[in-house]
Amino acid sequence: MWAISSLVPARFLTLITHLVIVITIFWSRENSVKACLPLTYTVEEYNIEDVRVIPALYEMILLIAVFGLKKKPL
Repeated sequence: MWAISSLVPARFLTLITHLVIVITIFWSRENSVKACLPLTYTVEEYNIEDVRVIPALYEMILLIAVFGLKKKPL
């Protein structure tokens, strides 16, 4: 019975951790985009990579929303 009662706090902590990671990635988006580019890059290359990062970030937010707002069974 102890394992079942500790499952809810573990799930909450996992969701909060994921949320913190997503927020951190949004704040450091410029650095993340620059990290995947060569040392010398053009503005066009930067914009292309920046557009590629945005869907992945929105997917993470959607994942948090779906699992965070999911109705819990009784």
